[in-house]
Amino acid sequence: MEISRLLKGAVTALGLSLASISAHAAPVLDGGWFGDDVQDTNTASDFSPYTFTLLADAWFRITDAFLTGDKYTVFETGSTTPLLTTALFGFSSGFGDNTTADFGWTSASHESAEILLSAGSYSLEVFGDCGGGCPAGFYTRLDSAMPTVPVPAALPLLLGGIATMGALRRTKRKS
Repeated sequence: MEISRLLKGAVTALGLSLASISAHAAPVLDGGWFGDDVQDTNTASDFSPYTFTLLADAWFRITDAFLTGDKYTVFETGSTTPLLTTALFGFSSGFGDNTTADFGWTSASHESAEILLSAGSYSLEVFGDCGGGCPAGFYTRLDSAMPTVPVPAALPLLLGGIATMGALRRTKRKS
């Protein structure tokens, strides 16, 4: 009975927290590249601000993938100090989930950048200079800093946990 009440409370709390999240689009943690545009010089992008909360460290990445010459600057909402500014730099490999974005990410002709964000709440705005013309399209992504546990390595842990829970439950029934 007590567990049932706790579960109901947890579900209610989760529902209320999800209902309070704004409907503003933003890159999703480990969700791949997210496309956005700047419509005019030094104005915030269409989907800015990106509002999200990280429970652990994550990489915020941005790349121009369309016309060369665009420079992007990322600010925390309300700040005048740039958090990140893109530069001409081709990273060694892409991510394999969007060929257009990966091309920009690995090309030395397109501006890209990344920054490691620590756990916490963020509201980021992306501005562009439209150096290659307006509108200026770009991609962003959020990637976990910790590598994910591969399924083959996690499966024995899961099976061990299930077996332990079963044994404890069986022991409890006998007593």
